[in-house]
Amino acid sequence: MLPVIILLAFAIDQAGSGYFVRYEIFVNTMMVVSGTALLACLIGVPLAIITSIFDLPLKKILLAFLLMPLAVPSYMGAFAFYDTFGIGGELDRLLPITPPSVEGISGTIVVLALYTYPFVLLTTRSALAGLDSNLIFAARTLGSGVFEIFLKVIIPRVINAVAGGALLVALYAISDFGTPAILGANTYTRAIFVEYNALGFSQAASLSIQLVFIISLFLALEFRARVTKALPSQLVAIRLGSGGNCLAFLLVGLIIFFSTVLPVIVFLLWLSREGFVGVELLTVMNSFLVPLATAVLIALFAIPIAMTAAKDGVGKILEKVTYLGFGIPGIVMGTAFIYLGLQFPPVYQTFFLLILAYLLRFLPLCVTSIRNKLEGQDDSLVNAAKCLGAPENEVFFRVTLPLISKAIVGGGVLAFLETIRELPATLVLGPIGFETLATYMWRVYEGGYFALAAVPALLIMGVSVLSLLVTLTMEDF
Repeated sequence: MLPVIILLAFAIDQAGSGYFVRYEIFVNTMMVVSGTALLACLIGVPLAIITSIFDLPLKKILLAFLLMPLAVPSYMGAFAFYDTFGIGGELDRLLPITPPSVEGISGTIVVLALYTYPFVLLTTRSALAGLDSNLIFAARTLGSGVFEIFLKVIIPRVINAVAGGALLVALYAISDFGTPAILGANTYTRAIFVEYNALGFSQAASLSIQLVFIISLFLALEFRARVTKALPSQLVAIRLGSGGNCLAFLLVGLIIFFSTVLPVIVFLLWLSREGFVGVELLTVMNSFLVPLATAVLIALFAIPIAMTAAKDGVGKILEKVTYLGFGIPGIVMGTAFIYLGLQFPPVYQTFFLLILAYLLRFLPLCVTSIRNKLEGQDDSLVNAAKCLGAPENEVFFRVTLPLISKAIVGGGVLAFLETIRELPATLVLGPIGFETLATYMWRVYEGGYFALAAVPALLIMGVSVLSLLVTLTMEDF
């Protein structure tokens, strides 16, 4: 709530200077959000069905690759698409005809959808896990084809899960800064950064307040549409046949290529041209040490919040309040804390404000991980320790902490990953001279030296993949 309170205080302070409204930005943002959500559903739902209902060879391996976009920041995908399809890009130089442009709203929608469809894929697969196979077999017995089963049997039973995934996509799309900025879509996040850079702080703050209001509506919808996990059923896989398998592999292959393989190819191509140059050791150290310190702090704050949330209603309210920080875009968080820093000069452009922004943004990732573990564990060990007269602190350190240690590490690693990849908050709040891999990529983009982004891009992708693997292991997936 702190960033919202700060922005409201600024709005009251600037009440006499007029309110800054640009309807073009609102329309552009809504077009990006709705278009991304729709396209992510068109990609994610068929992929969820293919990897759940149909008996496809290598299905688990394909699913792992389909979830890889979660490990790739969308702004890195925007880099790759811009260099491949943009004016003067790789294809423009190789082909005699101009390739389709990826700039503007349409390109932003495509790139964002390629990196957010896993939200729809996961929520839809969760709903499909509880689908009764007898319904599908009954429909097939009555002569229904695959497409008819899809429309009349499957979709009505997973529509709420699809809507939940689409809302998550919408929240991501409306908060994303890097992709619209790189591809030139004039959305709220890009406009806020432009105004901030032009020293139009009052305009940036006004736009931030508008964006927070819109996001609050989406958060309210997301809470209402939250899908309870379906109980697993004996879902018997349906054989597609050779033709169906080919089509399924084609769809899966295209999505994997454009979302994961293409960026890797582009970054390796840049690396072959420029070599291991440009990135200083200090930049790499900044990118790991500050996120590591942030992750430790987040874990320390998350443990008491999660334990309280697992016990009583007041704790659950506190947990929901932390979600607001995750829903606020980094650029808005940065704008709010810049105003705070201007009111208290000693903290302006210090690591205190930067780490505080990270903490508020990514705390829910660790809180949710620990709370889920606490709610899923057997209380008999804790109760036995209490019956034996062990004090509360001893029960915590000798019983509870070992039981939730994997969840703490998993949530901490996820917070570490998100901190490494965070771009707008780091750009706005980072102390003078402070550079990370993400901000270095932004600087070379602004300077037009794309190839120099190869090393940081590959490092971020590598760390992202390893972090997700550790998280999945710690969470016992």
